[in-house]
Order: sequence, then structure tokens, then C-alpha cells
Amino acid sequence: MGIGDSILMVACLAGLMLALPALLIFLNIAFVGVSERAASRLSKGGFTPFLVGLGITALIGIPASVGVAAGSVLQFCGGVAWLFLLLVGFIGMASVSRLIGYRVTELNEREESPLIQALAGAFVLSFGIAFPVIGWVIVLPFCLIIGLGAIVMTTFNRIFGKDSHAPKVHMPRNPFMEEVHP
Repeated sequence: MGIGDSILMVACLAGLMLALPALLIFLNIAFVGVSERAASRLSKGGFTPFLVGLGITALIGIPASVGVAAGSVLQFCGGVAWLFLLLVGFIGMASVSRLIGYRVTELNEREESPLIQALAGAFVLSFGIAFPVIGWVIVLPFCLIIGLGAIVMTTFNRIFGKDSHAPKVHMPRNPFMEEVHP
């Protein structure tokens, strides 16, 4: 391993540490309702969302991979399916970071704004993902799968009219989305 390889690895990790928190904060702001509901569901427990996310990943990921390998129109459809799966997974990962941020700022024993909570959770999750083997192989896929499962569970509970009986994570609304009254 030469000096160029070392510089490349450090630059990639530095880019990850800057880009991933920004993406997670953006997704928390853009999908505030979905993120709140999924974080509330995750506060109840993570085993069931993990199993649901694993099933959805297998249900969509395997046919998408077969389609990408087949070529032609199926390659395009498989690529779109993978992009959709990753989008929903990253929105779920944003809700995981939101819950982590809530728990971290809860230790401060004062009410923090949702932006500070999202920022703290995004950086904690990014530092967890930046560890060379554990972060890349365990933390990142686990967060994507559990977040995907939480999003799917809250979406289906909302569609079929079932209320989630999960304890509500007390997270105030996004300050960027509130109306300002003069």
C-alpha cells in the first residue's frame, strides 16, 4: 500500500464523514412525517423492523439483481428497483439517526431542537459507519435494513388504519417547516 492509496482512503473517509450527515439531515427535513413515525416505531424495538426490512430487501433485491444481470429492459427496471430500495432505506436510516440523536441529546437533560437532534444522530451514526470493517459490514447494512423495515411497517399501519401503539418519541416538529407568526 503506497502513499497514494493511503491518501485516497483518508479522502474517501473524510468525504463520507461530511456527505452522509448532510444527506441524513436533508432526509430528516424533507420527509419529516415519515421520519417521525419511523423513529417512533423504532423506539418500541428493532427486531420486528429488522425482519420486515430483511424480507423486503430479499423480495425486491433478488429480482432486481436478476433483472440487472439479464440486461436489456430488465436491467433498467432492476436498476430503478434498487434505487427505490436504497432511497427508502436511506430515509429509514435518517429515522434511525433521528432516534439516536434524540437519545444522545436526552442525556443532556434539556429540550433540544429537532435540528440539533438530527445533527447529533447523523454524526454519531456516521462515526459508527466510518469504522473500517465493523461499520461497513455490520452497522451500515443493519441501519439500512432496520430503517427500511420501520418505514414499511409505519406505512402499512397507516394505509390499513392501524395505529402504531409504539410510545411516541417526543420530537418537536421541524423548525424549518413551522409557520412564523408576526
